[in-house]
Amino acid sequence: MAYLKTGRHTKLILRLTHSLLLLSSFILLLTSNASPARAATQWSLSAVEGYYLPGLNDLNYVLKNIAVELGPRNTEAKPVSYPVIYQGFSPKMPEMSPERPKAGLQLQADINTNYAVVFGGTIATFDSSARDIRPFFVGFSIDATRETRFSLSLNQFWLGVKRYWEWEKTDEMSRKPGEGSMKPEGEVQKSGEKKTNARLYAEMGILAITRAYLTTDVWLHVYAPEEGFDFYKVTETGINGSGYATYVGVGGEYFVKKWLSLGMDIDYTVGKVGNMRYARYFTVDPLEKDIIKTGDKVLYADLLKGQLVPLFLDLNGWDFKGQVRVYFK
Repeated sequence: MAYLKTGRHTKLILRLTHSLLLLSSFILLLTSNASPARAATQWSLSAVEGYYLPGLNDLNYVLKNIAVELGPRNTEAKPVSYPVIYQGFSPKMPEMSPERPKAGLQLQADINTNYAVVFGGTIATFDSSARDIRPFFVGFSIDATRETRFSLSLNQFWLGVKRYWEWEKTDEMSRKPGEGSMKPEGEVQKSGEKKTNARLYAEMGILAITRAYLTTDVWLHVYAPEEGFDFYKVTETGINGSGYATYVGVGGEYFVKKWLSLGMDIDYTVGKVGNMRYARYFTVDPLEKDIIKTGDKVLYADLLKGQLVPLFLDLNGWDFKGQVRVYFK
């Protein structure tokens, strides 16, 4: 086991080292092509907001099919066993959808007029919830109200590069030889001052890391006052995992001021999060406390295909973002 863990860590270190070497080589290539007038790196910071629409096909398959059950069963439950997470048989639930717009920050280094390196981080949240009635056995069956909710948080950190195309050249480059500055007398023309206020770009991810956290919350209200029953059964789980991705996209930027711009882009992300494991498990039922343990691998039982399958998150999908960017002098 020690050998296997060391092997996984070694692969991760080699993968990160390879990505950093690739990035370093790319930066050296860009800076070697930079003109003397643009040798200094231009830094900027932007607030990002938009919508990320990953496929999440595996998770949605679990949610939509009542014959697909997440987690182990409580085999001691009467009159029949059931998946402990759901406090009963698996309910039919809607697909995961964005709970709120994705938001984050992006730091950018313009190496020259054509190329830039970007570092960013965003948080995207999704959820799916359903309410149904299921029988609860207390020596006889009582109809109980069940509320089930799945919540997913994707924390993404990425490193990428941009290739810019400006609509017009700078004032300094657009003047013909021998022409002086058009600025009024006494006002100094800044080197490389922009004549245009818009530019387009293509973007590519070198490395994107996703940290996923999936929670399940189930509230079962057993209410039968005539028989003397009025109580809740609650089950909560926390599941996490990490994965890698990359992306390609296009966008545009409009300068409101020389130091302030507005932008929009559309990207397509490719990647996944695997090796999902339980990080937390809570239940009010003492007979069910040891069914799930922290560190257990997350599996789902596909009764349609007769398989027990590890859960993973499909990150493939479109990403739409708007940005407000501030440039530093």
